[in-house]
Amino acid sequence: MLKKFLKNCILGRMGLYSFLMLFFGIALYVLSRIYFCVLQESFPPAILTPLISLIVITSFLFVTDIIVLRNLVITKEEIRVNPIAGKSVSVGMTAYNDEECIGRAVADFVKEPVVSKVTVVDNNSSDSTGAEAAAAGAVVALEKKQGYGYACMRALEEASKSGDIIVLVEGDETFSAGDLRKLLPYLENCDMVIGTRTTRELNSPDSQMDWLMVLGNILVAKLMQIRFWGIRFTDMGCTYRVMRKDAYEKIKSKLTVGKIHFLPHMLIQALKSELKVIEVPITFRKRAGKSKGVGNKKLTAIVVGIRMILLILFS
Repeated sequence: MLKKFLKNCILGRMGLYSFLMLFFGIALYVLSRIYFCVLQESFPPAILTPLISLIVITSFLFVTDIIVLRNLVITKEEIRVNPIAGKSVSVGMTAYNDEECIGRAVADFVKEPVVSKVTVVDNNSSDSTGAEAAAAGAVVALEKKQGYGYACMRALEEASKSGDIIVLVEGDETFSAGDLRKLLPYLENCDMVIGTRTTRELNSPDSQMDWLMVLGNILVAKLMQIRFWGIRFTDMGCTYRVMRKDAYEKIKSKLTVGKIHFLPHMLIQALKSELKVIEVPITFRKRAGKSKGVGNKKLTAIVVGIRMILLILFS
């Protein structure tokens, strides 16, 4: 218990804060050199130069010490092998005003041999999303609390009622049911597998993952990687996730974020609970219909990114 607290609550935050301070000190030093070279003036005032050096040196020492300490408290475990053969797979699919595409999205997962049930969580759609989902073979559940996070939490809960393995996905046709064949096998060794959309070779050229979305997701993911030392992440906004039901039971009471920055919150709770998590590249297609989330809205993407960073810094 003490090691868990030290690793997650003390060393994780200290490592992240020290890294950011080191980055800030180096950036300030570079800025001062550029200013001097261009205007031949000292910036910041000479009295601040020792302060910059102190920030850089102290932060570097903190980062180094924390890396050493974290390696001492991280428990090395044997590779776990827990077969998933014969386990039922249940899909929880979020939807909001997706009548244009929800039928095809549901059909894609219904026809996948390993899937036993698809539940579409209708988050107060004003169109015929629910009817289209039901016609395609899904069970429809209405989530009255408006918000992406609320829809995801309800989808996880509904899928857990009928599946040993839970799949979380969106109903906008960006994700492919066929990717389950490469995600599910990793559950033999892990508790949760999350997709990453930042692999260029698997991205449709007309998808929403333009240069800003890719760069932003990678930067935020690397902060998460520093916060929870030793786990590789490249994408914080991918909904496509599969997990064992017993792993979900460990974190479901801790899931509280109802808005669009739910995904890193879910991951933080999983890592705090010592779940084994791995990231796997998935295919990512153009969204069908109009995006109700970030989509290609740059300002919204920046705001969501800031919320994600605050979660990582202070959760």
